[in-house]
Amino acid sequence: MYGPHLDRRLLSGPNAPAGLLALPWQEQPDGQLVAVAAGFDIRWESRALGIAREQGTSLLSVRATSAEVLVGPLWTPDGASGCAGCAQTRDGDRHRQGIARGADHHPATTAAEGRSASQPPTLRAAAPVLPPAVGQLLAELLRHSRPLLAPGELLSLASTGVLRRHRVAPSIRCAVCGGGPEQRVGPLAEPPSPRRLVSRPTSSPLPDRGEPPFGLDPDRMRGALVDARYGPVLGTQRAVLVGMAMTETRLLGAGFAGHGRGSTFRHAEAVGCLEAFERSGGYPHVAPIVLDATARQLGDRAIGLAGLGHYTARQLASPLSRLRPFDDDTPMDWVWGHELDTGRPLLVPAEVGFYQYRFPAASDAPEDARRRHFFHESSSGCALGGSYEEATLHSLLELAERDAFLLSWHRRRPLPRIAPGEITDRECLLLIRQIEDQGYRVHLLVATVDLTVPVVWVLALREDGRMPCSLSSAGSGADPVGAARAGLWELSQLVSGGVNWDVEESRAAVADPWLVDEMLDHHKRYAYPELLPRIEAMLGGPVVSLAEAFPGWPGVFTSAAQGDVTQALRFVGGLFRQAGLDRIVVVDQSTPEHTAAGLSVVKAVVPGILPMCFGQAQQRLAGLPRLAAAMAATDGTPPRDEDFPFDPHPFP
Repeated sequence: MYGPHLDRRLLSGPNAPAGLLALPWQEQPDGQLVAVAAGFDIRWESRALGIAREQGTSLLSVRATSAEVLVGPLWTPDGASGCAGCAQTRDGDRHRQGIARGADHHPATTAAEGRSASQPPTLRAAAPVLPPAVGQLLAELLRHSRPLLAPGELLSLASTGVLRRHRVAPSIRCAVCGGGPEQRVGPLAEPPSPRRLVSRPTSSPLPDRGEPPFGLDPDRMRGALVDARYGPVLGTQRAVLVGMAMTETRLLGAGFAGHGRGSTFRHAEAVGCLEAFERSGGYPHVAPIVLDATARQLGDRAIGLAGLGHYTARQLASPLSRLRPFDDDTPMDWVWGHELDTGRPLLVPAEVGFYQYRFPAASDAPEDARRRHFFHESSSGCALGGSYEEATLHSLLELAERDAFLLSWHRRRPLPRIAPGEITDRECLLLIRQIEDQGYRVHLLVATVDLTVPVVWVLALREDGRMPCSLSSAGSGADPVGAARAGLWELSQLVSGGVNWDVEESRAAVADPWLVDEMLDHHKRYAYPELLPRIEAMLGGPVVSLAEAFPGWPGVFTSAAQGDVTQALRFVGGLFRQAGLDRIVVVDQSTPEHTAAGLSVVKAVVPGILPMCFGQAQQRLAGLPRLAAAMAATDGTPPRDEDFPFDPHPFP
């Protein structure tokens, strides 16, 4: 392990270049181990980290390839900084494509390092030659920078002489200092402990949020989270073709970007960053999975599948179906959640608790390649907050929004319209003006039905026959004006986008709703003038004031919360129970990367609520008694199984 001529603080690894070993590492602070090797070798790095842990000292890993010398990251025993394995994993995450059960979770091979951390270590025949100029620069840095690196920092020195400083946070999938890249499997006999809600006092006038993460200051976020190579945030891009401040934030290894909208780019950047972290929780990176169990085997340890709805025979037979049939005897994967009221642990299907979860394809046959799911889920109900309780509250508010929109749409009853003079909020008025300047008339419709959370359906219509002739969005929240504002922000973005697809190619879905396959197909379909009468069927209700539309709000919410986010959560949970939705199971999607940033991400699972799904073959509406009762009240007869899934919804 130790070279015969080396100081006990300097560890010589596989094919360590002599030029690197000869550098004045002793100039660095006392008590720091330095481990030098040619490239990344998982066994070597694990042995070096083990020595550092035994001695209770920090470890500086140094790795050389023909392309670059990587000095660091500087690992510290407190676990707050990444190690060389974390850097290798994160570097590979930039090339990772999607996540599925049984997929290769190992870091991808990088051009600079020659092989993956997951591959068996094979010692190189010859050590890379350290260019003299690179060695001289490193020697100067070691002599004149004390300390050279802060914990978690890394220097990349290319053979061309380009020097870059990076920050490497611990990786949840690191095979050196963490749990490794493999999926966590949880034994059924060891459920998590019950989870009790914790009081979360807040000084916010509207007690639905605590102190905002990083004070919603994008400068603080960039300083703590952004690194263009090692993440977790890779960078933010501003949109310039929309009539608002809009940003897209890319997170390392995530399948979806975060989008932020606002009146300023600073606000939009902060919101986009938080949304990116929310979306990154959509796969169980650290949550243990109970594999291949049936609902019948699990009994009362699992949520009942019947309450989640089912798909009709026609849907499953559709060539555009992505689904496999299931019943109580179908083996599937499960994750643990907790009942909101009791804190009791309860299993839910993994695809429902984590919307990015995927099973392998049922077979290698091309016709089965799409059918990887038992349930089709979206990010609906996934929410982020500064605490578990805050995130859960906003998960329920979002579920209420989507449920109200869908229930209103399928009932086909004219909705009350908020009187234009009721909206005096400057931001709302600016957004309405912006939309109207594009030739639209804006309608703020009251979508709230039996679940009495304020929900505003924001509808834009144009009467000149040009496309898009209709666009829809929605917003919810404790403050009705805030709900309208949220819907207007999204609608403004849609209006700015205009028609950016092949009009003739997509027109077939107007006549045949079963051609609606993906999320974008839904709002595209109702952009065509032929379907304007279906949208206009939602109009014609009474014109109402905000007080008439949402009696007592936001006062009833504020009074019930008494300055505590958790009390606000209990109040909203009570509204769900009053609507007959009496079971709420919360799946904690947070990873150590979330908690390190002061964030929590959850998804609430509510049997009986209308799920927001995309694609006509994926609408999971059959078997939901509350929807059937609402349809019966409208049409006089309860719907039959073959009547589902009705018209595709226009939600974007």
